[in-house]
This record gives sequence, C-alpha cells and structure tokens, in this order.
Amino acid sequence: MSSESGKITAPAAALLTAINGAATSFYAAQPGFPFHAWDDIVILTGVDLAKEIGDHLPFGRLRLRDEPLLRAALATAAVPHPLPMCWSAADLEREAQLGARAFARAGLRARDRTSDCLEGGLVTPGTLAITDALDAIDALALPVGPITNEAALTRAREVWGIVQPQVLITTGDTFAFLESRSDAPDVTHVLLLTPNEAATLAAPARANVFRVLSLPIIGTFVAGECSAHDGLHIAEDAFLAEVVDGNGRELSDGKSGRLLLSTLQRSHAVLRLDTGLRAALDRVACRCGEPTARLHIG
Repeated sequence: MSSESGKITAPAAALLTAINGAATSFYAAQPGFPFHAWDDIVILTGVDLAKEIGDHLPFGRLRLRDEPLLRAALATAAVPHPLPMCWSAADLEREAQLGARAFARAGLRARDRTSDCLEGGLVTPGTLAITDALDAIDALALPVGPITNEAALTRAREVWGIVQPQVLITTGDTFAFLESRSDAPDVTHVLLLTPNEAATLAAPARANVFRVLSLPIIGTFVAGECSAHDGLHIAEDAFLAEVVDGNGRELSDGKSGRLLLSTLQRSHAVLRLDTGLRAALDRVACRCGEPTARLHIG
C-alpha cells in the first residue's frame, strides 16, 4: 500500500512521518529506514514482536509518544507466548470509545444490562476493557468471569437471575460451552474473538451473535459485526487493515490473503503485524449504512 497508490489514509501518512522522525524506535533499525511509502515498512510477525519486547523490556522500542502509562496486561493472541503490553490514559479513552462503537453496532444502548464472561487481571482481552466501553454508553456491566464448566455456570446463573442481562459478552470458549446446553440463555451474544479463534470468526453469521475481532496488542475492538451480518466493520480511524499475498504484495478488494493490522493512534506503534488470519477487504456499501470497509474472515 504505497503512499502513491492513493489508498493510504491521512492518519497512516501522519504515522509514517512520525515513525521516520523516531530515530530510536524499533523501526529505525529496519532495512529501508526512513520509509518513503507505507509498504516499505517491514511486515512484523508475532515472533519478531516477541524478540523486540524480550530484548527491550518491558514494552519494546515501540513507543512514539512519551505519555504516562496507566495499565498493563499480557497479550496472548498472534504471538508465540504472552507478551507485556500497556496503555496510556489517551489510549484507554480511545479504546473505550471504540468499544462503545462496537457495542452500539451490535444494538447495545444506554441502560441495557450486560454481563461479561471474560478474564480479568493481566489477561487480554479482558473485563476491564469491556467495563470501560460499557461506561462510555451508560450500559450496566456485570462481570462474572469465564464459564466453561458447571460450577461457573451455576455461579453466573445466581446473579443473572437477579440482574437479568439482555446481552452476554463472551469469548469463544464460553460461547461454545453455553451453546452446548439445552438451557442456554436466550439473549444477544457479543463475542470478542482473537486470531486464535479463526474458525469462529469465519463461521456463518447468526442473527443474535455479533463478533468482534480483538487483538489487544493492536486494539481490543478492531472490527465488529453489524445488524446486516455481512462482514466486520473496521475502525478505520484507529487501525489500518491490509490484505497481502504470500510475498507481501497488496491484493485488490475481495481477494483473500494474509491480514496485516496496524495501530494508527496508539502511543505504542505496532505496524503491519501479520495476524495469522486470512481475510478479504470489502468496500461495497453495507446495508446498515455504515461507510467503513469490512473484513470477511476465512
């Protein structure tokens, strides 16, 4: 996606300028620096990212803005082993707004009652990101933790019986467990799915299930399903999605290839990360009216 192609976004062009001005960053050590076009930037693998962070603890040489760091966690998707990651106050605010947008796309509104079944603490995607996003739309958040056995389900049902959530926010494991039950809650499900759950991301759409692509080292709410259930809308103001062939060459819209994702606004710049997913880009107008491009996974 060269800057001459006309497809590079204004935020990506600004980020390219910032990268070229950061002489001590990870990218300054890469061949071809300073970069004249976006696709001059090396494609990053999870192994590359793990080595950079391991060699330059705690967070690698990916920081572009010297903002105080307020939250840390472990990234576990698209990387060979858990990696430390972090957010500034501005990062967290943007994450909350992106999450609010993804939840609104799935039909959540102010005062809706939700219950999330995600991990807390240092594991991402986690319940803290969910709570921040629900706060941004004034929806009720009730964390109950993962549900993958009878004991966890019994505990959750005790609180669900009181709060009566309209929406469950889950990962693939919890969703699969609940789906295996004949008495599964008859509510809307929002699934936060990482590249490790490619099969669920690629499965046929379902009316009461809204999938969100979550790769927290890039962003917790990268792309999400709308009411049309025709692909996942990309948050294009915050992330750049590219689809390339096996040699790293850009593919035209509609063709399936390797999905690369880049941060555009985050204080730590992770650029052109190979997610391990196969996807196609779709820029045809969506029936829901949202103008952003969509991802079709698989």
